[in-house]
Amino acid sequence: MRLVYLFTILLCIASLHGCSKPQGVAEPEESTQTLQGDADEKLSDRANTEAATLRSRISTELKGLSKHAWAGSYYQGDGLGENVSLILAPKNGYVFEWHGCLGLYDRNYGNVTANHETIKLSFTFPNVRQGFQGIADEFHFISWGDRKYLIPKNDVIGFCNDVNSGDEPRKRVHGRFLLRDGDESIAVNGFPELPDKYNAYLLKRPIEAQIVEIGETTTRPSVCDWNFIDTEIVLNVGTNGGILPGMELHVVEPDDVVQTIEITTVAKSQCTGVMTQMDDEDEPIKTGWRLSTRPRWNTP
Repeated sequence: MRLVYLFTILLCIASLHGCSKPQGVAEPEESTQTLQGDADEKLSDRANTEAATLRSRISTELKGLSKHAWAGSYYQGDGLGENVSLILAPKNGYVFEWHGCLGLYDRNYGNVTANHETIKLSFTFPNVRQGFQGIADEFHFISWGDRKYLIPKNDVIGFCNDVNSGDEPRKRVHGRFLLRDGDESIAVNGFPELPDKYNAYLLKRPIEAQIVEIGETTTRPSVCDWNFIDTEIVLNVGTNGGILPGMELHVVEPDDVVQTIEITTVAKSQCTGVMTQMDDEDEPIKTGWRLSTRPRWNTP
């Protein structure tokens, strides 16, 4: 979901400006000392040498492969706090790195195992998926024409949302999902080749809806001295209009509001979702707001 991008940027700002941990946020189960020790090891000179050697071997292997289903060098990120690179090949395995505002944040490497539709990564170091750390351990390898994507097994719906919104197929290097290096310049038509159960999430035309009811709100801490506010929203479209759980819709009217709803439950003629805002800085939600699976800035 798009909140991950916002959270990444906020973490980058917090690192630069030294925001303290918000009150009420529980410490992780592992001790800070243990996590720091793992981080020191995976960013050490020894790990740097091992990763560079492995990357060289993978690059050599890639030169001998042709039209492989998933091998290659991939990137995802926003150019700020998230710059994730993943290079992988069937024989020599993979190297993953996450670079951000302050340098190298995370690294891992290991073996790759594959079946007919997914690949799975093994890890040399603990794979902690929080903040500026970690990577999915299993991916679908997806073709879209001559493009190659690696989509986390648990986030194929998120990829469908990016297709429906017009963020994919992207024409720039930056994006929310791993795309093979250089493939952003490849034009494609139609839809990506997904596992059959996700094809219903790919829309031939945008779904339009209106807010008809505003429900309860809950508050969550952020990385700085303000909170996220989650509000339950009811829309006037359901399964009869093509809505499915996990879809995202964007506010298109009023045109000065930039908010997104993630659908949680769906009935025949209505659906319920959650809109996330930041404290009282965002405009209060109102019934009658119009939404679409295609944001106004991506409308052809």
